[in-house]
Amino acid sequence: MIEGGRRTTGKSGTACFKVSVVTVVYNGAATLERTIQSVLAQDLPDIEYIIVDGGSNDGTLDIIRRYEDRLTYWISEKDQGIYDAMNKGVSLCTGEWVGLINADDAYADGAVRSAMEAVEGRTGTNIVHGDILINYPNGSSKVKHAKRSGFLLKYWEMVLNHPSFFVRRSYYQGRPFNTGFRVSGDHHWTLRAWREDPRQFLYVPKVLALFTAGGASMTNPLGTVLRESDRMGRALGFNACERVMARSVRTGLYLPGMAKLWFNQMVAPLRKK
Repeated sequence: MIEGGRRTTGKSGTACFKVSVVTVVYNGAATLERTIQSVLAQDLPDIEYIIVDGGSNDGTLDIIRRYEDRLTYWISEKDQGIYDAMNKGVSLCTGEWVGLINADDAYADGAVRSAMEAVEGRTGTNIVHGDILINYPNGSSKVKHAKRSGFLLKYWEMVLNHPSFFVRRSYYQGRPFNTGFRVSGDHHWTLRAWREDPRQFLYVPKVLALFTAGGASMTNPLGTVLRESDRMGRALGFNACERVMARSVRTGLYLPGMAKLWFNQMVAPLRKK
């Protein structure tokens, strides 16, 4: 295990943080610096920033060390995947609210302040979320608005935008991410929270995060999608009819979803020229 940051040198002081931000990364040297800069550029003071690295060997640690004096804490060691790393990151936080922004994504300007201003005084809110700007490999981009639909969240996919989430740290206690999922752990966690009480979600109608298209969650073959769907249904106690419904909806919407992804990346930019 390798670690560093202000916390290890005694320079973090006794600050009481409103917000903690966690970035999990593994061999993310190509994109991590943009993520770090987007967090450090936030205009809300005293953000606790923690980076959890899975034992990278591509120069990621060199980038982390470059910003070490501005990081609260960082750690590098082997983990059991992205959701194990997220759980580890949350456990290291001390802030009232926790944001998770991965190493190929970034926060929009003023995102943290916007989320915290929106939730001020709302004691019944545990999860703040908003829209994201999807950046495609060809340089085009498109805003993805959150779909606040319990039906789609249950039977289709992660229609809320996890990179935009800020969650009360106290709410994470006893509600870790399920590390058995490969790409659906955030969907599983969010659906559990929605089924518990959709009123605890607060939507902020603005772009809070920048998301890079082309990751595993956006390019899975249908077989993988259905296997993850079945596992999630079993984990959440779906009955046989609910599991069949989930398979049917995901199968029916898979090709239109892939077509939309292709259209947004390849055709829509041409129409704007």
